[in-house]
Amino acid sequence: MNLKVLLIAVLPFMAAKVTAETEEDETLTVTRTHFVTNPCASYFASSLLPNNPEGLTTGIPVVFVQVPKANANQKEKIQVTSTITRTNTHIVYKTGVPKSKGGIQSKTNNDASCSTITAYSTITHETSTCSSDKCQVHTYTTVLPSVYTITGDTTAEETSTAKVKSNPESQKATNKIQGSLSLSGVVGDASRDTQLASPSTTSVDVAETTTTSTIFSATKTPESTYSPSTSLESLPTTKSAPVTSQSVVSESKSVTIDISSITDDVTISNNATEVSTINSNSTSASQSTSSNPLSESLQPLETTLSTILISASATGPYFNSSIVSTSYLTSAISTESFETSISSSQSPSEESSGESSSTPTSSKETEVAIATDTCYSGDLFSPIDTNAPPSIFPRQQLPLSIPSGVNNNGAPIQTNKFYANLFLGDQDLMVYTYPYGLYWSKESYYGFGVQHTNVSDRVFGSQNTNNRGVSSYYFNPTNNGEIILSATEFAHSSMHMGLSDMTEMAAKVKLSTTAGQDLNYLEIPIVQGMGFVTGVYNGNLVPELNSLYGFRTLELEESDALLSNILKYRATLFNGVNWLIYITLPTENDDFELIAEDSYHLKASKSVDGLIIQVAIAPETSKDQFYDAAAGMYVTDASIQGSVVCSSSALYSFVYETSGSSSSGNPIVFTLPHHLQTLTTTSGATGITVSSQTKGEMTAFLTKKLSFSDTIDKNIKFLPYIAGKTGQLSYSSDQLTLLATSANDELAVDIASTVANMNSNYFSGKVLDKYAQILLVVSEIINDDAVTNATLAELKDAFETFLSNQQYFPLMYDTKFGGVTSTAAQNGDDGADFGSAFYNDHHFHYGYFVHAAAVVGHIDKKLGGTWAEDNKDWVNSLVRDVANPSRSDSYFPVSRSFSWYDGHSWAAGLYESNDGRNQESSSEDIHFAYGMKLWGNVIEDYAMEARGGLMLSIMSRAFNLYFYYKSDNTVQPQEILPNKVSGIFFENKVEYTTYFGTPDQHPEYVHGIHMLPITAASSSVRIPSYVQEEWRDQISTFIDNVNSGWTGILRLNQAIIDPRSSFEFFSSKDWSDRYLDNGQSRTWSLAFSGGVL
Repeated sequence: MNLKVLLIAVLPFMAAKVTAETEEDETLTVTRTHFVTNPCASYFASSLLPNNPEGLTTGIPVVFVQVPKANANQKEKIQVTSTITRTNTHIVYKTGVPKSKGGIQSKTNNDASCSTITAYSTITHETSTCSSDKCQVHTYTTVLPSVYTITGDTTAEETSTAKVKSNPESQKATNKIQGSLSLSGVVGDASRDTQLASPSTTSVDVAETTTTSTIFSATKTPESTYSPSTSLESLPTTKSAPVTSQSVVSESKSVTIDISSITDDVTISNNATEVSTINSNSTSASQSTSSNPLSESLQPLETTLSTILISASATGPYFNSSIVSTSYLTSAISTESFETSISSSQSPSEESSGESSSTPTSSKETEVAIATDTCYSGDLFSPIDTNAPPSIFPRQQLPLSIPSGVNNNGAPIQTNKFYANLFLGDQDLMVYTYPYGLYWSKESYYGFGVQHTNVSDRVFGSQNTNNRGVSSYYFNPTNNGEIILSATEFAHSSMHMGLSDMTEMAAKVKLSTTAGQDLNYLEIPIVQGMGFVTGVYNGNLVPELNSLYGFRTLELEESDALLSNILKYRATLFNGVNWLIYITLPTENDDFELIAEDSYHLKASKSVDGLIIQVAIAPETSKDQFYDAAAGMYVTDASIQGSVVCSSSALYSFVYETSGSSSSGNPIVFTLPHHLQTLTTTSGATGITVSSQTKGEMTAFLTKKLSFSDTIDKNIKFLPYIAGKTGQLSYSSDQLTLLATSANDELAVDIASTVANMNSNYFSGKVLDKYAQILLVVSEIINDDAVTNATLAELKDAFETFLSNQQYFPLMYDTKFGGVTSTAAQNGDDGADFGSAFYNDHHFHYGYFVHAAAVVGHIDKKLGGTWAEDNKDWVNSLVRDVANPSRSDSYFPVSRSFSWYDGHSWAAGLYESNDGRNQESSSEDIHFAYGMKLWGNVIEDYAMEARGGLMLSIMSRAFNLYFYYKSDNTVQPQEILPNKVSGIFFENKVEYTTYFGTPDQHPEYVHGIHMLPITAASSSVRIPSYVQEEWRDQISTFIDNVNSGWTGILRLNQAIIDPRSSFEFFSSKDWSDRYLDNGQSRTWSLAFSGGVL
């Protein structure tokens, strides 16, 4: 007598008439008994409780009993399928018919039934990330569906107790189950007396959840298999350096700071005693000194927040100090004050009416206007403006041809996004959606190539470096079509690519035999983070899948987690890598199949209009179910949405648009490591990880929306600031005297002429910003009204050159791509002005202008002026060009430079590279966001201010994982960590060098370009613990050999960790201006390092 299994699952049925949830349900018990042979017992137990340790249950009672042996003549047959799916506390009960082998599920119903039950078990997955100054534990709750099948004649009977019928023939059918029923209840509720069983009179069911049949197996291995290229794409390293020596037009000044009048110390608090509360839908601001303006501003903000756990044993400056939660959001706001107290060293006996300080104060108190802190709640991505840019920018077109077939339907064309290679040059270089790499395959294997990142294939090397024995670069081989989406009709002379629907996170590729083909074409949406690469075949194209590596085997797999119209294949390549291939048919089609013509070509048996092919790198077998659950649905676009509460607590989301259907109702998408630090919910977590090209392991989720919470550092303002330090800025009279002396010296120039003499907008912006920072020091630290007014007037005059568009390279509005850009390339030289005409480095260049405008506007506004309001449209045009937040603004692409998905900007513009987009200066990326934040504050665009602050917070996470390398970095390969900084960071490569020199000759270049300029925002991203390691392991080894403008940059960066040594350097009696870049002043350097001592 064999051991049999009696499987009993509890299923509560709702009464035919369902009213409110509070009413008592009438229950109906359906009893079914399912027999299996002895070897199957282990399978069913593991299917019911996958991955669970012994003793952990799903809440579904399972009873093992001994019963008589079934009739040996029982036979399998196609049965009606009943699927029970649990969603939260509700159960949906549906009927259908299981798939026949190799075919599609039939609609025929029979009297006998095969019940497929999906049970859910919950597992907890933890990952630890130790970086910066803390460890973070991420806890994910994963719900694993496990499907098991029961066959037999279905009966339903009412019972009052749980009972096992040992004599099947004694069961009496009282009600056949047909059609579909909608039931509600909780699976596994032990208090209920209902059970589901099945009579044992039909057949022995030995079917598994997934069945596999081999379609193709190569009879022999090719004599030579494909080997990817390991050649390094060379970079030019002789471009113009961004740092130059001081060059000024000298001019004596009649108004200077009277140094003899400086007798008092100055202490400046970074707090404001008043809070201005603004909601996005309000028309006026309210002043408040109370503690809780948040309670009425929570409605638009999502309240599903992170369950990520942060270790209480350590805190890190670039992690949230506390996770945003509902209780946190509604907590009191600490009041902040901005006030200045002046103390006198000459009058120790006199008492000050202001705040006390370490030194006695003068009886003469200087009145200082109290700044108001902003508490804005509302939309983060409201448009800056929707009107045309000012007419001062002439309307012209950039001299760059756009290939035929590239059409964005009148919307501005993104110039710095991941898909730019598809409309540049020959259009056949790589694009990186993360985790996949894609390219237009135009040689021999025609179609769209797909590859994944195999870390064992990475190429490491070393050249022109100061770090012997350390890799100076790594990259991943490119153009390796593991799977190539194609059609039998494609050939060298009959394949055309179109590109459309280009947005901030997506684009749509269209392959056809001829241009303008609207009937027969292959459509491939490419979206950042997409879990499948999807091809939609339209018209009469016959699908074909090719591989450079070749197919060793092709297997057809059946899974109950798939929709009935989806076929699943597993392809194993000759490199040993497994790929999943899903084919979704618009209707059931029994005679469709995938055929292996040979080891390199898979061909569809026929064309099917609307057929969908999706490919993905195969995970561990136990996790296939998540791809199965997502198959049939694919992402087509993504947008960014977000809100902020009181200018500090931000919630933002990637909202994916989808097409198609899946059994889970969701697509599968991937997140990067920095996303996991602020993810607000782990719902949909799969546990699947895939390697990215240069950003570590990515994690997959079944979801249409990824939401994140982050905290904006409101202490980042105009004056010097070190993140994490709560103390005041303090300057002794001796320091102030040195500051005044330095300011007098550096202001003895014709500012307007000095700025206008620059032959680049980049250098002009840097010089303009330098004098704006001196103005800030004179006005808010030295407090000299006369020199403030004189310098302010000079800076307004200097700005006038640009406001009237009379600079060396005037700006234009480019009607081809949609942007305010340089006219430098209109004569054919696209490399002039650092390539800015072709949208290279716009955020670097414009960041200096925006920050300078913020300072000028801030000081002018404090003095009762309207300069910022009068010139808002011009400055806003620069901001809109780089960081337009809304598709409502039809004149600029959304977020040209900053990638909300990547967590930082890309700088390359309209220049192609097989390694994708790149960025050389993380610090100038920071400077643009910082300048935008301050400018938003000045013009009272508080959404802009908060958005700039959020960008800084996100960059802090991204840069400290991908660009800045502490010794405990677990994202980047260990081989490059001793370099401490990335150098030029590409989507597919990290190379420790610069475009203007190599570190074997000038290591200060590769480190300094990630430092300049040092401002109040620097330390929030360049966290002190990282700066300390970089200084110890790298900077200290070569700084004594640097005697140029880079010296001042390195030394001011030192102030983040050692302000005293930094100040001593800038205050040295042996000081020389050769240590200063044209964009750095000694005055600001003394103010920054001296104020944070």
